[in-house]
Amino acid sequence: MSLSPNSLPETEVQTTSIQIEITGVRNAKGHILIALFSNEKGFPDKSDKALKKLRIPAQKGTVKGTFTALPAGAYAYGVIHDENDNQKLDTGFFGIPKEGFVFSRNAMGTVGPPSFNEASFKVESTSITHSLKITYW
Repeated sequence: MSLSPNSLPETEVQTTSIQIEITGVRNAKGHILIALFSNEKGFPDKSDKALKKLRIPAQKGTVKGTFTALPAGAYAYGVIHDENDNQKLDTGFFGIPKEGFVFSRNAMGTVGPPSFNEASFKVESTSITHSLKITYW
């Protein structure tokens, strides 16, 4: 007995979601930008290489965003408070950020941003929530 391709059972790819709660937003200027990466290519400052991006109006206090329909795997994200809406993290002397930022797992690089491995986390089949406090220098 043979089965035609049309009679084979469909396999479902389980997807999950990541809710990100950013606390400590200092004002309602601009937007909170979150770039989600599934590998090290472009992480964290090349948002055009991100798997998904969110742009959320800033508000003083707490801002939330959710990435949905994600397959299980490793992910890392970077968050900036783009107060002047120029779509990038502004820096000053020695590259010190002038706007707020935070990375998944609260990862911090020694000099500059963390690597994908330092910031990455695994997502299985359940939805998860991360709560992080944004840093302003």
